[in-house]
Amino acid sequence: MASRFQHAMILHIILFLQIVHLVKGQFRMIPPYDPVLGVVGKGAILPCQLEAETVPKEINVQWIFIQNTQSIEVATYDGKDVQYPVRVTRPYLGRSSFFPSEVNKGNLSLHLKNVMVSDKGKYLCSVSLENWYDEVVVDLDVAAQSDKSEVFLDSYVGQGIGLNCKSQGWFPEPAVYWLDSKGRIREDKVITRNLQTSSGLFDVVSSLTIEPGSDMEVSCRVVNGLLNTARQSRVLISDVFFPSTSPWMTAFLVTLFCSLAVIAALVYKLKIDQTRRQKEETMLDELKKGKEDLEKELDAQEKLHTAELSETKSKHEFHKAREIAVTITVIPEFQLLEIQVPRAPVVEDKACKLAGLSSLSTVPVLVAKEGFTAGKHYWEVEVGQQQDWVLGVVRQKGKQEDYWALRRSNGVTFSIKGNNRPESTAINVPVIGVLLDLEEAQIYFHDAVHESSFQRIQISPEKESTVVFYPFLSKGEGRFKPVCHQNIPVPLEIP
Repeated sequence: MASRFQHAMILHIILFLQIVHLVKGQFRMIPPYDPVLGVVGKGAILPCQLEAETVPKEINVQWIFIQNTQSIEVATYDGKDVQYPVRVTRPYLGRSSFFPSEVNKGNLSLHLKNVMVSDKGKYLCSVSLENWYDEVVVDLDVAAQSDKSEVFLDSYVGQGIGLNCKSQGWFPEPAVYWLDSKGRIREDKVITRNLQTSSGLFDVVSSLTIEPGSDMEVSCRVVNGLLNTARQSRVLISDVFFPSTSPWMTAFLVTLFCSLAVIAALVYKLKIDQTRRQKEETMLDELKKGKEDLEKELDAQEKLHTAELSETKSKHEFHKAREIAVTITVIPEFQLLEIQVPRAPVVEDKACKLAGLSSLSTVPVLVAKEGFTAGKHYWEVEVGQQQDWVLGVVRQKGKQEDYWALRRSNGVTFSIKGNNRPESTAINVPVIGVLLDLEEAQIYFHDAVHESSFQRIQISPEKESTVVFYPFLSKGEGRFKPVCHQNIPVPLEIP
């Protein structure tokens, strides 16, 4: 029994190895033999070739950048995703792409655009199928060369002349050679510095001092060994530039230049000094005036904007209150109360400032049939041009009554908070809207004609839900008759 099991296991292993060998024989990766050289700012193709009779559509290709100990995903081609087979990571968006039309031919190469110094390194191309996987490594070298090199006179060094050679944008670090007229390397002392910028490129600065009597033709050659290219500049120096040859000429030129510069500066200063002062004074005056005008304009605009916002808010609150209008019915036979309200306040001046309370007077009022214990309720009363009236809300708690009202007497309108001091309100409104807000414990009085709020009275809070608030208004004798406002469907009605 055990021998049969062993034979079966051996057969399974042999069959598996044959399948693997068959799959491996169908596909083969062709590795690159040499590193790829990319030039900064240009494109480079990282080769990855799959050799097969037929490349399956479900092939999966992944390019990974290996930098030191980190692996950074560059791009992926997934043949199973028919609609979006290519996915590029954020650092390489717009810089890397496959050759989709050649994938079925085994060309799995990656096109890397706008090569940068930081792209230098190893790239892993991994290819996987359902029962097969392989990978190759591609080395990318990066190089860059400058467009030009320049040689110029820097300064005098003793009896000699100091020359500088500058060139920018090299990678890797270039070599600098100073040559004579016959193309031989000069034996003079050379100081060369390579400065690496934030982009990784190198800027070259090389210095050389030429002594009198030496070869006056000087060439500076900057060489990139990786690209096998160079940039060269040449200069020919005449003997007259050496201090030992004509020292008086240099002194004369320097003295002449300095004298001309001083004279020109003095003339220019004398010519424009007065004009500049006048312009500065004029400019200061204009700036001061402009600042004052701007402050006035901003202040006016701010006041206008505040007024418009206030008016818009008031109209919005008015229309919102009208949406919750209720029908108020006042029946003279239903209930008649007599409340004590202050008489017309004593007026000190034409501005109608209140000097104090007059004696109390008893005013008969009609109480509405409808009462409210919670929520928001709105109604309107037409007072016309009447000069003596009172309207508001009375709260009944058992036998106790409190009221909050708006009264007009002798042409003066003022609000009443129970038995507190009245507050003058300079209005003359023919139609008054009343909003009872038991949620916020407030009473709002609105100008129903101009759709604005003009008075607010705070109601003393009441925690008991059995307390009822009733609208009321003074009982006139033909002198004041509350009527329905024509613009709302739920009027205040007096039969």
